Amino acid sequence: MEDHSEIIHKKFTNYFSARIDWERYACHNTFYRPAGLFFEGSAAMKREEKNALSRQRILEAAMQEFSERGYEGASLNTVCSEHSISKGIIYHYFRDKDELYLLCVELCFDSITRYLKEATEGLGGTAEQRLGAYFDARLRFFAENPLYLGIFADAAFHPPAALSAEIGKRRAEFDALNISVLTELLNGEPLRECLSVPAIVEDFRMYMDYFNMRFKAAFSEDRSAESILREHEERCHRQLHILLYGVLGDHYES
Repeated sequence: MEDHSEIIHKKFTNYFSARIDWERYACHNTFYRPAGLFFEGSAAMKREEKNALSRQRILEAAMQEFSERGYEGASLNTVCSEHSISKGIIYHYFRDKDELYLLCVELCFDSITRYLKEATEGLGGTAEQRLGAYFDARLRFFAENPLYLGIFADAAFHPPAALSAEIGKRRAEFDALNISVLTELLNGEPLRECLSVPAIVEDFRMYMDYFNMRFKAAFSEDRSAESILREHEERCHRQLHILLYGVLGDHYES
């Protein structure tokens, strides 16, 4: 399993390598390959390499800062002091704190969307089993990527007002995936007359966001990630059963 820094590195190098004009550097005899990217052995390519690594270092530091403190509590001064990065270097590559935060949010939602698309392919079983598998996949993603959990919770629950529209754009694909998966799972299932699939989907989405917030808080406790994940998987399935079937026994309704 890749650790968080490796995942961030791959996403980051893919993000910035797409902005490099590779054809400008063709026909050189030697190649330089740092951390999964091919770079030709010219001075220009070495500059591109240095730029990409500098951006990556800044992004990893910013990801940690925003995840731990949220947008409002985060400070570029702290990023600089705790990671030995000069403020001038940050502003050389990024316009401001907002741009850095939005990039972290974009990476977070792109990553979880891709992960959930793979996890939901070919889901089988009852509606409860399929919904449970979907919830489990979300928990596993955040257990494997705890820094993303902080970014997700901040963007979902405490988005800076001035950036709400931009955050909405970056999470649009994730929201659309949630709606489509939940709608598909519920369509064809017998529902109470007073309920509709769109209303249930919206309630499920609110529940999942709240559950992720609770999951984030648990990571501040002095416990292993495995025990936290196991407890929250059990809680998730219990709450899912309650959401689907209620808390009162069959004899009550009869």
